[in-house]
Amino acid sequence: MSAPNEEGPWLHARDVSITYGGGDVVHQAEIVLSPGRVTALVGPNGSGKSTLLRGIARLQRLRTGAVALRDGRDAGDLDARSFAREVAMLSQSRPTPVGVTVRDAVEFGRHPHRSRWRGHDPQGAERVEHALRLTRLTDRASDMIDELSGGQLQRVWIASALAQDTDVLLLDEPTNHLDLRYQVEVLELVRELADDHGIAVGAVLHDLNQAAALADRVVVLSRGRVVADGEPARAMRSELLSEVFEIDVVVDHDTDDRVPRVHVPRQLLRRRAATANA
Repeated sequence: MSAPNEEGPWLHARDVSITYGGGDVVHQAEIVLSPGRVTALVGPNGSGKSTLLRGIARLQRLRTGAVALRDGRDAGDLDARSFAREVAMLSQSRPTPVGVTVRDAVEFGRHPHRSRWRGHDPQGAERVEHALRLTRLTDRASDMIDELSGGQLQRVWIASALAQDTDVLLLDEPTNHLDLRYQVEVLELVRELADDHGIAVGAVLHDLNQAAALADRVVVLSRGRVVADGEPARAMRSELLSEVFEIDVVVDHDTDDRVPRVHVPRQLLRRRAATANA
């Protein structure tokens, strides 16, 4: 991983359209991931958040558009191994293999750096140890991953992505299915990776308050289109979010820590409860 460079983004996706099931589910979207900054993608189910992230990660074919890396190279011109040295992707869910240790799982992330024929990877051991330290898994390195809690397992997958030694980390709903404690731990780890190690992070998040607290930049999607992009206080507005999510949403910008707070009016909850009990 390289030191932060504020001269330009480390990943810039432009004019991205993605077709799925006969129609475009992402329409001419643009997203910029910068060093040392976290960009959160938010929006309702079916808005195209995960599809856009998968398209950036080359897991979904782009109908239009291109993804440029920080040196100006078109990601589409790279082979799979070369691209995996630049961008790491942590998908929403993955099978948990049986009989695999934490260290073994983290070492899987070194595959793009190994010689095709001999498996030579002179920096592999050092990068694996570094990833274990960053995710606070050194003491669990010999444990079997199928015996870990959900939060610990998520840290293993993040460590495996870090072992790829990339500048860009893509996370698709990293707190999904985790209890509150592990959600906070994962989000704190993501923030640390950006702040202390200069990684450019793009993360799909469902929880709007988590996105506001975590991200430097929020991209709001609706029906496959980017409808807002900026700092949380600018991108997350009551009128916009109410329209996007089709429900009354209040965003409080008068907070001491300058992080907007999103909530649904209590009277709306009471009204719905009363209707359900009628």
